[in-house]
Amino acid sequence: MLGRKHTGFSLVELIVGLAILGLLLALGVPQYATFIANSRLRATAEGVANGLNLARAEAVKRNARVELVLTNEEPIEALVNALPTDSAGYNWVVRQQVGVGNYSFIEGKVGAEGSGKTDGSSVVIASSSGGIVAFNGFGASASGAVSFQITSAAGLCAAAGGPLRCLNINVSPGGQIRVCDPNVTDAKDTRAC
Repeated sequence: MLGRKHTGFSLVELIVGLAILGLLLALGVPQYATFIANSRLRATAEGVANGLNLARAEAVKRNARVELVLTNEEPIEALVNALPTDSAGYNWVVRQQVGVGNYSFIEGKVGAEGSGKTDGSSVVIASSSGGIVAFNGFGASASGAVSFQITSAAGLCAAAGGPLRCLNINVSPGGQIRVCDPNVTDAKDTRAC
């Protein structure tokens, strides 16, 4: 009697393959989690920087004072005049002052849009301006030098010995907006603050 030709995997081969796959996943998951956290920090920083650039461009276009306001309220036009500011707000509104206490809504953005996070629990924004950055018609900062720190709520930034690359956003008095890495110390490196 001729033996049948076996096709496929034996149970032992399958178990060895799954063990190797499990080992590779165990080694890769922590790095993937760090990658995702760094991506969230970068997306948040870029979102705030884009809002600042929009406010500056609108100020030049309208030749008027335009503000970016950080808030935790929903960024809608109906709230533009009574918008509470928050220096750690996740949402932002760009508005133009058109009278005493009256503002014209330009654009609003929810901080979680496009950043891959479902809530504000993983990223912390801190502003030195009290939550409002204003630009004049020349595009210069009417608020002077302003900085934002985009950090992890878990406090795992590289500057504190953690694995995450937390970022700063600096607005110069002349209106230049830069996203930079506070952990880079080489003055020749363009990522340095």
